[in-house]
Amino acid sequence: MTRTTLLQGVVSAGALALSTLAVSESAGPLRSPAELARFDFRAPPAERWELPSSLREISGLAVDSAGRVFAHDDERAIIYQLDPAARRIVKRFSFGRPAAHGDFEAIAVVGQQLILTTSDGVLYAGREGDDGEAVPFTVQATGTGRLCEIEGMVYAPGDRALLFACKEPRIRTLHGHFAVLRWSLERKALDPRPRLFLPLANLTRDLGVPGFHPSEMVRLARSGHYLVLASRERAIVELTETGAVVAVARLRHREHPQAEGLAIAKDGALLVADEGGSGRGTVSVYRPR
Repeated sequence: MTRTTLLQGVVSAGALALSTLAVSESAGPLRSPAELARFDFRAPPAERWELPSSLREISGLAVDSAGRVFAHDDERAIIYQLDPAARRIVKRFSFGRPAAHGDFEAIAVVGQQLILTTSDGVLYAGREGDDGEAVPFTVQATGTGRLCEIEGMVYAPGDRALLFACKEPRIRTLHGHFAVLRWSLERKALDPRPRLFLPLANLTRDLGVPGFHPSEMVRLARSGHYLVLASRERAIVELTETGAVVAVARLRHREHPQAEGLAIAKDGALLVADEGGSGRGTVSVYRPR
């Protein structure tokens, strides 16, 4: 099935909503054809920060052009600026007071704004705030939740678009496939053609797992490749812009019981955030070899 055919099926079903792959724009350089080859996931991470209890339910990560790291809570629109090297929270601010509630799954930095998405593809956008500040925000429904459950989002600056990751399909057309869909910020509309649409077997075969449930995604700016994190499978897959599998890696359960966030730091390190469950959330740092 072609990408155009997929869209026609979605439109004819009256469910024009694009589930797009969870991604985060990378600030780091690509130094080899396979970004994952730079990291050794068989060994413990170089650093592992146990977060304060306020970030037990840490979800997405994002890195801005200056290399600052931002994270968010899973249920409230509270954004944290993190300093993993110093193991401290620089500041926290909220969208509204009290903070807006929702099932927030990913964060992206778009110019002077930070954007959160819910699992139903509803966007919450606002400016960066000072520590303790409640900032005004806007809400925009993308309609992607009618197609699938969203878990992850990335900003693609080249075409002023947000890409969303489809975790669980909600229409028959997407079953058995991994879809990355595109939302135009200028037109405020879904692209009728998904950015990526490939059989799940392409991913599960190389990983040796029965399924694939993305929880976050990173876009590598120089190559255009994607790193896709799957929490349930404890895996990271590297894909080209056309969806070809470049490399796969498995994460150790000891350090990654519930990996939800992924980002490339300005110095090229890979950051992985895990929800804490009954314990503390963590940020693990993998240094390139």
